[in-house]
Amino acid sequence: MEDYYYKYNILTDDFDPDAVFPEILTLKDQLSNIIFEDYILECLTAMIYGSNMIEDAGCSLDVTSEFCKSIFSGQDSSKYENHGGLCSEIEDYLSQNNRPKELADIQRCRRETVQHANAASYIISKLYLEDQDLSEEIILKTHGVLTCGVDADSTPWTQYSGVYRTDEVRAGLHSFPHHILVPSKMKAMIRDLKPDLKTATKMGAIDQIAIAAKYAHIFVNIHPFLDGNGRMCRLILNALLLKLGSFLVCIGETEDDRAIYLEIAAKGGSLESFYESHDDEDKPVICGELGSFVMSHVKKSMQALVTATDF
Repeated sequence: MEDYYYKYNILTDDFDPDAVFPEILTLKDQLSNIIFEDYILECLTAMIYGSNMIEDAGCSLDVTSEFCKSIFSGQDSSKYENHGGLCSEIEDYLSQNNRPKELADIQRCRRETVQHANAASYIISKLYLEDQDLSEEIILKTHGVLTCGVDADSTPWTQYSGVYRTDEVRAGLHSFPHHILVPSKMKAMIRDLKPDLKTATKMGAIDQIAIAAKYAHIFVNIHPFLDGNGRMCRLILNALLLKLGSFLVCIGETEDDRAIYLEIAAKGGSLESFYESHDDEDKPVICGELGSFVMSHVKKSMQALVTATDF
């Protein structure tokens, strides 16, 4: 494990990646011969719920769980377009969170959840089950699934779903790369990922958590799409974690967790802007804080699984 891929003493004063990572490997060894599909489903549901919560999107955890159980078992999700059985539950959830609750809002809320689950199923199938490498094609297809039927403000979904943006985007005062640069930056990301994957899987010089966090950070700071970049970032993160280490992280389930994650993401974006004109060899590893945040969540997830299996 390369120390500079993490930040020390964040989250808690004594957080030490050098101590936490061996603990994670030990937990993984304990679980190596266990069938834990039910727990994976629970993690995927929490992942989708938390990721939607970060964006103020989607449904409650209970409703998300209902959709995910069916979708991850291979059922046709098109039946949910007019699935009226959960309308009252979705309406109650929107009301409790002071969100609009007209029929169109309920339908959007449902669609955001269903399509997020479908997108997770697609990218995880490609990277984890089929052992394919992450590619632009997979990223574009995943985004197309994620945003199908979900308009972005005044832009119809048919104009931005599954295609790189052709407009400028900002987050507060932070501007992301000019849209003309997006295709070349995405190609560079995929090109750079291949040798890092080789190092991670064969030489062990970069651990799985660090590499997943690194490329989730790179992706979200390219911000290649008009909308859906945050959810795509976390889908890529988890697909790579599963592919490289059979890990999953559930980010954003609580208000405090969302606040910490968003602070880390904002800080990472600001640092990317600051070092934009520097040569690569002169740049620090900006994703270290995200790496430590993800590592802490991996440990939490693995510990919960060990507890659930009565070890």
